[in-house]
This record gives sequence, C-alpha cells and structure tokens, in this order.
Amino acid sequence: MINRRQLLAAAGIAGVGVSAAACSAGGAKPAASGAKPTATGELKGSLNLITPEFAGTEGKADLEDGILKKFTQKNPGVTFQVDYVPWDKLNEKLSTQIAGGTPSDLMMMGMGWTAPFAQKKVFAPLDESVLGDAKVPKLLLDNAKYNGKLYAVPLLLESRPFIYRKDLLGKIGIADPNRKTVDEFTQMLKEIKTKTGKVPLDMLASSLRQVWGQMTFAFGGTQFSDDGMKCYFNSDQAVKALEWMVMLQKEGLSDVNQRVATGQPGSYQKGENLLGWQSSSVWPTFSKQSPELIKDENLGMVLCPTADGSKKILYQGGTLVGLSTRSKSPDAALAVMQYMLSNDALVAASKSTGKVPANSNIAKGTDLGGNKILDFCQQNLDASVTDGGTPAWMEIRGKMDPIVEGAVLGTKTVKQAIDELQKMAEESIARVK
Repeated sequence: MINRRQLLAAAGIAGVGVSAAACSAGGAKPAASGAKPTATGELKGSLNLITPEFAGTEGKADLEDGILKKFTQKNPGVTFQVDYVPWDKLNEKLSTQIAGGTPSDLMMMGMGWTAPFAQKKVFAPLDESVLGDAKVPKLLLDNAKYNGKLYAVPLLLESRPFIYRKDLLGKIGIADPNRKTVDEFTQMLKEIKTKTGKVPLDMLASSLRQVWGQMTFAFGGTQFSDDGMKCYFNSDQAVKALEWMVMLQKEGLSDVNQRVATGQPGSYQKGENLLGWQSSSVWPTFSKQSPELIKDENLGMVLCPTADGSKKILYQGGTLVGLSTRSKSPDAALAVMQYMLSNDALVAASKSTGKVPANSNIAKGTDLGGNKILDFCQQNLDASVTDGGTPAWMEIRGKMDPIVEGAVLGTKTVKQAIDELQKMAEESIARVK
C-alpha cells in the first residue's frame, strides 16, 4: 500500500524530485504572463472544486445551493462537482490527486501552500486581473505569489486577534488591554497573574508554529527571503520570539498544557483565562455553547503589539484558491475564481464559515452575520501577517511544532531548538532547488 510520504514524493510536494508533467497533456497550457479571465462568449465546462471549507450539511447547502448556484444561474453551461475534504486530510488528498494525474480544476488550500504547488507546476500562473475590483492586502497577495507571479487568490482568512473578557479585566482595574509594545503587553499579563492567580493568556495551547510565526513578525523579523530560498529561523528576531514564548510558559502567563481535544471547550471558554488568541471562527461555537462570552459587556478585541511599538499586527491563516495547470475548462475556472472574490460571494462565504473575507473593499459595517470578532478583523486587514513563503513549506511546516514545543517545555534549550529548526529548513529548501 502506498503511504502518505510516497504520495507526497510522487506529487513533488514534499520537496523530493518531481517531473513537470503537471502542465502537459489534459489542459490548456497557461500563458507565461499569467492566465486572464477574458472569455466573452458562453462559459462551458464541468469543474471540480476541492475545498476544506463549508463543512457539514449546512455548509454544503450554503456553497452549492447559494454561492455556486448564483454563478450557474448566469452561466448555465458550467456545472460543479465539489469534493469536501477536512483540513487534516487536505494535503494527502491533493497529493493523491496530483500523483494520479487528476487534480481538481480549482483547489482551495492554506496560507503558505502556494509556493510549493506553484514550484511543482501544479498551479497555473494568473494575471492579476483575476482579482477584479477586489482589494487584497499586499502581504496576503505576496503570500499567493511565487517568483513574483500570482498563482492563487486569497479568499477566507482565519484571523487571530486577542479577545478578552471585559468584565473580568474590569474587576481588576484594567479597562483596556491594548498596549503599544510587546514589553508593555507582557507586564500587563504579569499584573493579571498577580491579581487573579490565573493563567492570563490562552495562546500557547494553539499551534506553536503559528504563534512563533506571529511573534517573529512582532519582533521585527520574517521567516524567509523574498524568493523563499533562504530561511531566517535563526535571526535575532526569531530567537527573541521563541525566548518570549519560553518565558510565557515558565512564568505561567500562558500554558501549553491547557490544550483540549478538537471540539471541546477551551480554557478561555471555560473562564480559566482573561485573554485568548482566538479565530473569528469560534463565534458560532461560542454562540451555542457560551453565549455570555459574546455579549458586548464581556467581549473585547485588540491586535498584537510589536516590540518597537511602531504598528500592530494580525496573524492570518486562511484559504486560497488556485487553478490547476491541467484544467480542461480554464476560462470557466478563472471566471469562478473572480466571482468567488466578489463582494457578494465573499460575504456569503464569510457568513457560512465564520472566516474573514480577504477583500478590504467590503465596506465596514457590512452584515457579516453578527460576528463581532469577524467584523473587527475585517476592519484591520491592513495589519495582516502570515507564515510560509517557500517552495519547501509543506515539508517544513509539519516538522516545526514538536521542535518549538521542546523549547517551550524546557526539554531543549532555545539555541538547540533554533539550530534544529534552521538545519531542518535549510535541508528541506535544498531539496527543491
């Protein structure tokens, strides 16, 4: 039986050798300048769309009977086959499709995934006219590029601001936890710890890879060079970010051990923390399980400060969509991509998923389903930061968490973890050169 590593190798996504056959037989070869949505006649084609979003019966209805149906009503010659795959199975499913020579026409995937799939010629280059009238923040658009060319379109963002309990902080005399610098934010956490005896911040119970990514930006660094072929995991800024995380754990300001199984109420939800590094997608869960947490008098939101206090940042995970080089109906697929980024389609998708539309043209005050965390994130898209940015990301990302956790829990020093991370990333990048 072929295993996951063999599938990745066959697809070329793990950084092992791959042929460029992805852009040969079976589809229109994209123009060197990028494919453009320029079709003027009737659009036709059967399109396969693979997505980790729109889960469950309600999500499927929102996508197929709502969003896509509005497109097909105007373009009756286009039909859809939608493949719903959970996030934890998406990489394997995509790799299986690619290895078998049958990738979906349109592929939704995560932030940081663009460069690996573009480098292996799985994605077709796109002309930026595919964005239509949408305004996508530059950093998010850069994350969708490889070697300066656009290869995917950001759609939905899993934004992670700090949310906080207004009521509980108010009781200890902190009316507003907004702080200018990381040092000031840290001092506030220590004050909360002293006054309440509680772990102030639910952050380290999240993906440590993502936490480290955000804090590297907060300390003024970045993870990779512009071309993605040099890694800066051992930069002074990245070291300071990891040291800060280690300090949080050591001093009880956040705690890895507060992790819970997927679907279970987290420590912030249970009232064990006063601040949480949370996604806007928690809103539906809070609405059903802990409605008191989303009352105006209890819920507040702030952005992450930076070390020098020059700006605030908002970490973005999220979903992009790319066009297969093997698509037999690229004109129809490109039209769908442009439609998916339109205001009406994105607002509908946002309401369904609880995630933030990656289009800052969507007016502030637009009804996004009453999700106040989502509204806050939409208003602060210009503060976006995210991780990834190298063709080797699919291999690197899966190896980071246990190494970072070793440092946070003290089973290895920060230097040992940094050295291991840097060596691992350099070896992964070397395999895709």
